[in-house]
Amino acid sequence: MVDLVSHFIRYLEAERQLSPHTVRAYSLDIGQLQTFLAEQCGLSSLTENGGEPWSQVNDHHLLKFMRARMAVDGAASVGRKVAAIKTFFAYLNNRHGFLGNPAVLLRAPRNQRHLPVYLEEEEVDQLLDIGGPEDDELKIRDRAILELMYACGLRVSEVVGLDVGNLRFADAVVRVMGKGRKERLVPLGRVAAEVLVKYLEKRQKADAGAGDAFFLNARGGRLSARSVSTLVKKYGLVTGLQKPLTPHAMRHSFATHLLQNGADLRVIQELLGHSSLSTTQRYTHVDVKRLLEVYDKAHPLASGEERISDSES
Repeated sequence: MVDLVSHFIRYLEAERQLSPHTVRAYSLDIGQLQTFLAEQCGLSSLTENGGEPWSQVNDHHLLKFMRARMAVDGAASVGRKVAAIKTFFAYLNNRHGFLGNPAVLLRAPRNQRHLPVYLEEEEVDQLLDIGGPEDDELKIRDRAILELMYACGLRVSEVVGLDVGNLRFADAVVRVMGKGRKERLVPLGRVAAEVLVKYLEKRQKADAGAGDAFFLNARGGRLSARSVSTLVKKYGLVTGLQKPLTPHAMRHSFATHLLQNGADLRVIQELLGHSSLSTTQRYTHVDVKRLLEVYDKAHPLASGEERISDSES
């Protein structure tokens, strides 16, 4: 029989062009479902060589699996499993002629959203004021990464995925390959460009396995996302910031400051590489004071005097 799970994974990689991280997560999720169905629902042939009767799976099996996962996983993790299962069964319907879809009624649990950490503009200045020897390649690299993340709002995966040719200094833009292999151009500010050029001048030669990677580790290989997360956290502590600092916090700060300084939400959506405006709205926020200021300036009935005079007339 056809190994449907393996075909599904290749479909995610080749046709959907999802990120390696997402493909790996979906693969683990479907594997976890296979094991559960075999051990808890009596569908042991799902895990046997040559036997994959996915047509036997019904909505009760899936709901039982989701209840079991909700007892041990967080809402975000369970939500991703729902997305993986829905995508898998839709694939079986569309590509392998399966009738019916037991995942159609699955719903992701409501995720309790917490406001993401972001930096005030003064805190960004504090973070980016990294001293050190001008000839210290790694120190310059770290400053370049922080400047780039704040100047362009890149995901950590996009930072480590940059190649030398992606930075077009003459045009002051960065060519970014985002989620789903979607390409976008992001403006590059003058200060960030100067630090990036300085790093490029000091940068060691990449080893054979790093290809054209822009950011390198101490051994000449492509820098990893874990390393970037570690150095961002380190500089947050070193500079005395009183909040946990992550690459996502840098990206959120970028979007928040653009919005606070008058940028249109649609423009921010394009810069962040979001396919949905609702996703951008989760990244950005304006405090109540600013909302009231905008209202007072823009609304014709905002002032108290006008409201009184209107009521009297």
